[in-house]
Amino acid sequence: MDLKAALTDYKIGGIGDIKKHTLRFHSYRMGTEDGKLMIYGQCEPGQLPKVYKGYPSGQELLLDLCNLHLELRGRTLQESAGILIRWSMENIHPYYYYGDDALYMEFSAESPEGYWDHMVNVLELYHVAVADMVRDLDRLYTDTMTVFAVRKLMDGEVAEAQRLYENVRVAEQDNLMFKWFRAPVERRALVIKEAVDKLPKLSMSLEYDLADGQLKMQPAVCSVIDAAYYGLSRFAAVDVGALDDYGGKTNIAFCQACGRAFIKTGNRQKYCGDPLCQSIRNKRKSSDYYYRKKQVD
Repeated sequence: MDLKAALTDYKIGGIGDIKKHTLRFHSYRMGTEDGKLMIYGQCEPGQLPKVYKGYPSGQELLLDLCNLHLELRGRTLQESAGILIRWSMENIHPYYYYGDDALYMEFSAESPEGYWDHMVNVLELYHVAVADMVRDLDRLYTDTMTVFAVRKLMDGEVAEAQRLYENVRVAEQDNLMFKWFRAPVERRALVIKEAVDKLPKLSMSLEYDLADGQLKMQPAVCSVIDAAYYGLSRFAAVDVGALDDYGGKTNIAFCQACGRAFIKTGNRQKYCGDPLCQSIRNKRKSSDYYYRKKQVD
């Protein structure tokens, strides 16, 4: 798929109802556990993890993770570990296995320094298995492009579905477009159903909110991957309101200069906000104007 020319009209719903606290660490270290390459969050004196309430917007999170997958393609595990450390330090820690520790800490009598030193440095609860995250990001990207392609097939835009799906790397027996073209017309609805049925199932959980003392039904998320799937599912379902972080569903596109996904602020926007990409946009615009004027003259 040509990422520079695709996805000009997709809208992703929000994940504003995920209220779980998330953390950003100032540093990580590499290590091994059971033969697996790991990265571990670190907590140094005077550098406690930064606490956020909730995840980034559904649009930003899903697009950022898909772009992260493309950056990891073809990398060694060691190279991938460095990229994941950089991403985590710029964004948030990717996985949470043991509940909302930030909220528990607020209601405990422990000092933040002692609490986080024990949870992070002693118990090493905030870790990431590099190969597992690379695999999870690969599946998220595949499932995201599958959902986009399915929506195009449902709208009768088969060529666009093919363009969106052509960069997906799956075995032939799992290839959506291969099965679509091979299936008789009357069975193509089953091809779509089969593809959707293979998507991860979302979970909900009943939680007690320490902040207001209420029982609440919340999406059960333990990672940025879970949260991204929640946003993707809200986009795909016709019977779900936007519940968007921006107040309405937001268009996304792939920059025609660098190929990275971005959130559009205008219907005709083709380039992201990176200064280099804007410079390329201006040069192309000037060149187009020159040749149009020359033809008129």
